[in-house]
Order: sequence, then structure tokens, then C-alpha cells
Amino acid sequence: MQNFSSTIVRAVRKFHQIKQADFAPILETSQSALSKIEAGNLELSASQWLSLCDKFTLDPRSIFTGKIENLGERKLKLESIIHVGGFDIPTQYSFLMGSSVRTAYPILKFMRLRLGEKRFESFLKSTGFDKDYFVIMNNPLNLKFIEHVVLFLLSEGCLSLNHVGSIIDLGQFKDIHSSLMTDFTHTHGLDGATKKLLAKVKSTYELNTSYEFLGEREYVVARDHEFLADLKLSAEFNEFRKRYNLSHFEALDDFITNGENRFKMKSTQEGWLILKAS
Repeated sequence: MQNFSSTIVRAVRKFHQIKQADFAPILETSQSALSKIEAGNLELSASQWLSLCDKFTLDPRSIFTGKIENLGERKLKLESIIHVGGFDIPTQYSFLMGSSVRTAYPILKFMRLRLGEKRFESFLKSTGFDKDYFVIMNNPLNLKFIEHVVLFLLSEGCLSLNHVGSIIDLGQFKDIHSSLMTDFTHTHGLDGATKKLLAKVKSTYELNTSYEFLGEREYVVARDHEFLADLKLSAEFNEFRKRYNLSHFEALDDFITNGENRFKMKSTQEGWLILKAS
């Protein structure tokens, strides 16, 4: 099993804007040893890892997932920002940041698997983002960044609009929604799980679209907020967004009821409907 301790240490240190010389004493080590740890050339001891998790309120399991579910007391907001913690935000993505890294995580994981680590990191560097920004799931994102990723994947032939569901397959539903899995495991039926998921959207995933559970055949209605017009998203990306959302409900059904229901999507003037066909 892969050990992501170096990735987690770098992301935490950068987020809190702590220099290596000042961070090393937290781990009871030297600056030179910390440099080797962050480079992946030296592993943390068990006591160092547990101390890090305790001080920064990390889930110890993040050493095996390579992602931090929540870091810092922060809610998604739409005002322009130039940095999050110690991470600078590229100017072209610093406004209307109504999405979160958690929303884009399956897409980025898909991209890493299809392109390989070197090309993946090269792409992130070209956007102006520090790759460690994407370790922290509650960091905010602008939809234009996600559009940039998706259009690149489409242009490279790594993805087609007819196979958007493969992103969730590769991402693994339990991994994608790990912060909600405890709630889901104590829920009976898809309707109850869907209500819980939608209740968490604004605080956990995104502010770009409102979702309402209807049940019956018209299962969920999604309405994009007016400010999205300012982002000038392409028609191709908007079609991707609809299919991407549909695939989440299909994956949720697979997890809760072993795929007893089927869904389809219907576009509306304000957004789209997820229709339960059975």
C-alpha cells in the first residue's frame, strides 16, 4: 500500500505558511531530515505521523489516501480571493470559486491515471497551481479550472461525453464520498441517501447549482445560479457537468441498492432533471 506521508506533510506545511526550519521541530526532526521527508526520500516514524495528525486534526488514514478531507475552518464563498492558506491562486481562477477540490477530485484522479504522474503534474504546473493544493479536499475551486481540465482530457482523446461515468468508476464511490460514508452506511434506501447527499452539497461540494429532491420519476432537479453566466462556460463543458452529476446518482444507487434503479437526464432552461426510470 502506497504511503503518502510526504504529500500530506508538504500540503499541511504550505497551507499553514510554515517554513521548513520552523516546521521541523513540530516533527521533532531537523530541517534537512524534513526536506528528505517532503521529497519522499525518508519516511516519517509512527510517532511523528501520529503527532502530526493530532496537532493538525488529520485523519490518520490520509497517509494511505493521499488526501485531506478538511483543513482549516472555512466555508465555500463566492468572493474573489488571491490565496488560500499559504497557496496562491492563479489570477484567472481567483473569482467565483463556488466549487471545491472535492468536486473535482474524481476528475483529477482520472486524469492522473490516464496521463501518468509526470504529464499530470506538468498540466497542473501550466495552470499556475501548486499540485499540493489538490491534496486538501475543502480548498475552493473555480469552475473554469475544472472546465480547463475536462476540455484538455476531451482534446487528448482520454475522455468522451459518452463515457463520463468511467470517471466515477475509476474514482471509486467510497473514496470520492469518504467524508459521508458513515451517514450512508446507516441509511436505508436510495431516497434517504440522496437527501443526505444533497443536504451536504452547499457546505461540502459546490455553490454553483442548487439541487432539490423530488422523488418519484422526477428524482432531482438542478438549477444553475445566475452568476454562472459570468464564467462563460462552453456548451461542451456544461453537457459534461450534467452527465457527471448523473453518474454520481447512478454510483450512489449502485452503492446503496446494488443498481436497482435506472436514471436518465433531461435538460431544462435552468439546468437539468435527473429522472428515475424505474
